Amino acid sequence: MRILVYPHDLNMGGSQINAIELAAAMTKLGHTCIVYGRRGSLCARIEALGLEFIEASENRRRPSLGGARDLRRVVRERDIDIVHGYEWPPGLEAAAAAASEPQAAAVCTVMSMAVAPFLPRSMPLIVGTQQISAFEQARGRSRVHLIEPPVDLDHNGDVDAADVAQFRRRWGLLDLPVVAVVSRLVPELKAEGILTAIDVAEQLDDMTPFQLLIVGDGKARRDIEAAANRVNERLARRAVVLTGELEDPRASYAAADVMLGMGGSALRSLAFAKPLVVQGEHGYFRTLTEDSVNTFRWQGWYGVGDDRDAGSARLAGELAPLLSDARRREELGSFGRRLVEEFSLQNAAARQLAIYRDAFSTRAQQQRQWSEVLRSSTRFAAYHAGELSRRVRGQRRTDDFNAVPVAATGRPAPRPAQTPSEGPILWFPGVGWDTLAGTDRHLATELAEQRQIVWVDTPHSVLRARDRVVRPVTHPHPNIVRLRASTIAGVQRPVLRDLANRRRANAARRYLAANRIQPSVVISSTTAPMLDLAGDLAGHRVYYATDDYVEAASIWGVSRRYLSAARERNLRSADLVLAVSRELGRHLERGAASSRWLPNGAQLSRFDGIERASPAAEGLTHPIAGVVGQFNSRTDLDALFAVRARGLSLLLVGPRWFSSRDDDDAFDRLIADPGVRWTGEVPPDRLVRYLRAMDVGLTPYRDTVFNRRSFPLKTVEYLAAGVPVVATDVGSSEGLDQRWVHAAATPDAFAALAARIAAAPRDPAEIRRAAAGHDWRARATALRMMLEAR
Repeated sequence: MRILVYPHDLNMGGSQINAIELAAAMTKLGHTCIVYGRRGSLCARIEALGLEFIEASENRRRPSLGGARDLRRVVRERDIDIVHGYEWPPGLEAAAAAASEPQAAAVCTVMSMAVAPFLPRSMPLIVGTQQISAFEQARGRSRVHLIEPPVDLDHNGDVDAADVAQFRRRWGLLDLPVVAVVSRLVPELKAEGILTAIDVAEQLDDMTPFQLLIVGDGKARRDIEAAANRVNERLARRAVVLTGELEDPRASYAAADVMLGMGGSALRSLAFAKPLVVQGEHGYFRTLTEDSVNTFRWQGWYGVGDDRDAGSARLAGELAPLLSDARRREELGSFGRRLVEEFSLQNAAARQLAIYRDAFSTRAQQQRQWSEVLRSSTRFAAYHAGELSRRVRGQRRTDDFNAVPVAATGRPAPRPAQTPSEGPILWFPGVGWDTLAGTDRHLATELAEQRQIVWVDTPHSVLRARDRVVRPVTHPHPNIVRLRASTIAGVQRPVLRDLANRRRANAARRYLAANRIQPSVVISSTTAPMLDLAGDLAGHRVYYATDDYVEAASIWGVSRRYLSAARERNLRSADLVLAVSRELGRHLERGAASSRWLPNGAQLSRFDGIERASPAAEGLTHPIAGVVGQFNSRTDLDALFAVRARGLSLLLVGPRWFSSRDDDDAFDRLIADPGVRWTGEVPPDRLVRYLRAMDVGLTPYRDTVFNRRSFPLKTVEYLAAGVPVVATDVGSSEGLDQRWVHAAATPDAFAALAARIAAAPRDPAEIRRAAAGHDWRARATALRMMLEAR
C-alpha cells in the first residue's frame, strides 16, 4: 500500500508523534508511507526515521478547499491508496481529497478528547479512548476503531546513564526527587494541571521537597514561566525547572522519579518504568495502580474532576506517598512497564494496517454516500458560523474539541440487580435451528440439560413452500421449545425487516402469555434488535456477540447502518454483554460494567474414536495441511498459496463463497493445482475422516478488523480432533494450549511454520486432552454461572 500521512501539526505533540512513528512502523511492514504537512520541529524525526516528507502550503487556513485540492494533487501524482488525516482539519481535507479519487480511501485519527460531529461518518475513524469509541458508536458512527496512543518501546526506555547524568547537570537537577511533565504548554487541557503542580511544589517543600521538571512549549508558556519564577523566588531555590521544547525528550523521562502527564506522554513514561500520576482537568489527578488501571482503559489517560480548587490537595495527596517511598515507586514503575507492552507501536501498527485494508476494500461505499457528505457539510457550515460569531465576541477557543471532553460525561451507572428467577431462558439466536449448528445452538443444547430453553427462530417467509408446513411450536430437543414466526418475503428489506423483527418478538409474547411462563433471562445473539423489542419479557437481558456483526456487513451484503443501529439498541437494553473475544468485548462496552468473555468451543464427542477412522486423504501425499470451513473473503489465499509452494499438500473442506472476482479466480487457480483437493461442502458425519488425514490444521484468516475480533471455531475443532494448528496472528486463540496453536504474521512465515509443525512428531491423544476444557459443556457451564451471578 501507498499511504499519505497528514498530521495536523509537525511541532512537538502526542498526536503528531504517533502519526510519524506509526508511519515508520508501516514501512517496516512493507508499505510506502509519505508524511505531508507544514514544517515543524518534528521534521528532524521524520528524516531520522527515513520517511519522505512533502511540504504543504503555508498560505492557507485549515480545513480549506485549497488544502483538499493540494492533497488531491499529491494523491494523484503519487498513486496514493490511503490518505490518513490526524485530527479533524486534516481529516476533513483527506475525506474531500479522496472523494473524487476512486483508487484512494480516507481515514482519520482523532486523539483529542472529543470528536468533531461534522466528520463524515462514512470515513473510518480511529480514536484514543474506549469511552470515546463507545460514545461515537452510540451516536451512529459504525466505523469506529480504538488504538490507544502507541509507544515505540525500541526508541523509548533505553537511555544511556551518562546521557541522563549530563541532562541532570545541564538543568540543575539536584539530589531531590524529580517530578517531570512532558507536554505542550497550551491553555486547553494542559495548563491547569501544570500550574497546579507548580503550586504543589511549594506546598510540599516542608514535607517532601522535590523538583518539578517541565518540558515543552506553547501559548501558555508565559503564564507557566511566571508562576514557576514566583515559586522559585519564594523558596530561594530552583524548585521548578522549565526547559522549553526539547527535540529529544527521552532523557527527561529517564531522569524523573515520578511522571505527571496525560495521553501519549503518560503512556510513554511507562516505557521508562516510572510511576505515573495521570493529570486531567477540574482538579483531576490519580496515580496509575492495579486498582485504577481499568478506569484509564475506559476513559483514557486523562480525567475530569469535580472541583478545580481541590486540585492542589489531590495532587499533593497523590505525590507525597510516592516521593517518600522509593520501594513503592519501583513497584508502580514495574507495573507500568509490564502494562505498556499492550500499547506497543508494533501492535498498534498491525491494528492500523487492518483498518487500512478494510478502508481500501470498501472505498467505493465511502464515496457513494452522498447523504453523509451533505450532512457533514451542513454541520461544518454551522460550526464555522458559530466560530465566526465567537470570534466577533472574543470567545474563540484555540483547541475547541478538547474544551468539551467526552470524559466529562462520566460512565453510566449499572442497572440495579434483580433477584434471579427459575424461569426458562428465552433465546433469540442469529440463525434458525435447522441451519448448520453454531455457537448459540450448541450452548442452548447444553444448557437445556438443566434449564428449559425457549428458542425463537429467525423469521421465515410464508411464500417459501417448505416453510409453510412448519408448525409454529415444536420441540427439536429435550427441554427446548422452538417458536417460529412467519412473515412476508423480503425480510432483509428495511420496512419488512422491522416487521419481521416485531413478529418474532410477538411470537414469543404470545407463547409465554398462553403458557403463563415468566422467563428468567432473555439472550440475544442475533443482528436484530431483539433485546429492545422483547427485553421487557424477563428481568435480565443478555447480549451475546458471536462475531462483530457490523464489520460483517460487506461480507453478508447487509446494510452497515442497520447492523450498527440494531446493535446499539441491543447494547442499550443489555444488563450483561458477552463476546466471543476480548477485543470484541472491549469494543462493545458502553457502560459501567465490563463485558464478559465467552469464546467458542467444540463438540468433543464428535471426535470420539477418531483414531479408528479411515483417513480421507483424497489421493494426496503427506504431509497434508488442511482447512475446514467456508472459503470466502475472510480467507487469506496468499497464505494457502505459500503453504503449497512449500511442498505441502492442501486438503480444503467446505463450501466456497467469494464476493470478489479476484478472490474467486485465485481460488480457482489454487484448486487447479494437482497437490490441492477441494471437497466442497460435506456432511458433518464425514468431517472426522478428513481431519484424520491432516498433519496440520490451518486457520488462514486475512488481517481484517472483523477477523481480529473473532475467535475461530475451526481452531478449537482441530485441537478436538488431535490436530496441531497453524494460524495467521489475527483471530484470538486466548485460553488455548499454545503448545499446539502456533501463529505467524506473513504468508511466508505461515507456510514455514506449517511445514515445520506438519513434520514434527505429535501425540493426537495429548492434543485432544489439551482441548478437553474447551467443549461446549464447559462453555455452557461458564454461561450459566454468569447468569446466576447477576
